[in-house]
Amino acid sequence: MSDLLQIYERLEGITLEEFKEKVQEKIKSMGELCDEKTAAMLVAHDLGMDVAPKAPAVKIGEISLDAKNVSFVGKVVDAYEPREFAREDGSLGRVANILVSDETGSIRVALWDDLADLVKVDELKVGQVVKINGYVKEGYTGIEINIGRGGSLEFVEGGDVTIKTHKINEIKAGMNGINVVGKVLDVGEMRTFARDDGTEGCVCSLTIGDETGKTRTVLWGDDAKDVKFTPEDVIEIKNGYSKEGYGSVEIHIGARSSIKKSDKKVEYSEKIMKIGDIGINEACDVKGVVTEIEDKREFTRSDGSPGKVANIRIADETGGIRVVLWGEHADLVDNMRIGTKLKVTDGYAKAGWGGEVELNTSQRSTIVMEEKNDTKPGDQQD
Repeated sequence: MSDLLQIYERLEGITLEEFKEKVQEKIKSMGELCDEKTAAMLVAHDLGMDVAPKAPAVKIGEISLDAKNVSFVGKVVDAYEPREFAREDGSLGRVANILVSDETGSIRVALWDDLADLVKVDELKVGQVVKINGYVKEGYTGIEINIGRGGSLEFVEGGDVTIKTHKINEIKAGMNGINVVGKVLDVGEMRTFARDDGTEGCVCSLTIGDETGKTRTVLWGDDAKDVKFTPEDVIEIKNGYSKEGYGSVEIHIGARSSIKKSDKKVEYSEKIMKIGDIGINEACDVKGVVTEIEDKREFTRSDGSPGKVANIRIADETGGIRVVLWGEHADLVDNMRIGTKLKVTDGYAKAGWGGEVELNTSQRSTIVMEEKNDTKPGDQQD
């Protein structure tokens, strides 16, 4: 049964067609900014139905779409400027989003009209502890909470909430409010780029790891210009966000994020994947012996710039795989021999010719060659 029908069944004195019409009118009056479920609950509230009954308190990490209505306590870790929209009657509506966290996770909360004004006048701000009663819906970046006219937001005076610290293997694409402590494994060079408005921007990346894995961390603007971290430093990131990049999840440091050195202890051990275990569309680190080398080829990209590529094949005791070396990595074949031991860090596996898995390198990849040896691939040891 759809959300609209579930809400309608709790109403009296109105036909389904009349209810649907009012829902569509509500969507238009909200400037198309709310979905059908939100509009239906607002219409139901207008008709006198308690659309957001008080629910038992839960932790943020326990919230799912099955919950319908939830109540929880958390700390505001981010607040976004309200947006105004014109209703059909000419009046202005407002909506604002906040990010609320506890020790189990973070969730986005949408505030409408009067509640959105709390952000605008700076009465609701980062660091405050709040109790929220609202309904669960699927948002653009995952599950979120909406506080409509039947919900509530209360300030918890003197309250304190422990914020979750994530392990690297817990971080998924599209997350906000990421807090993580990791050891710096590599520091990339700062690069500049031209923005759409013609100004120059800059970006730099770090690779960090903990006992669960490693990930790329991307710094922008002033953070990228003044990187003070070196390998083996331990850093603490607060309120980062994540995106998909080069086939794996990476953390980004935004305007509301912070990154600093930490005295905390972090253990990291390199995880080398066996070639036979590599699957399509995953980032991995591998070791192997070079068994084939093809000639380097130069080409012209669609933008007119020159490029180069070389293909090799490496093997370990579990199998072999084609490795595609792009850009400067292709120059390695000039000094490479059959039998050379090779370690590829941050390669990306994808389907190649005939569906066979191949490993591609990129700017973020590192390739270390050792001298030729007489060990057979099947006898290789880590």
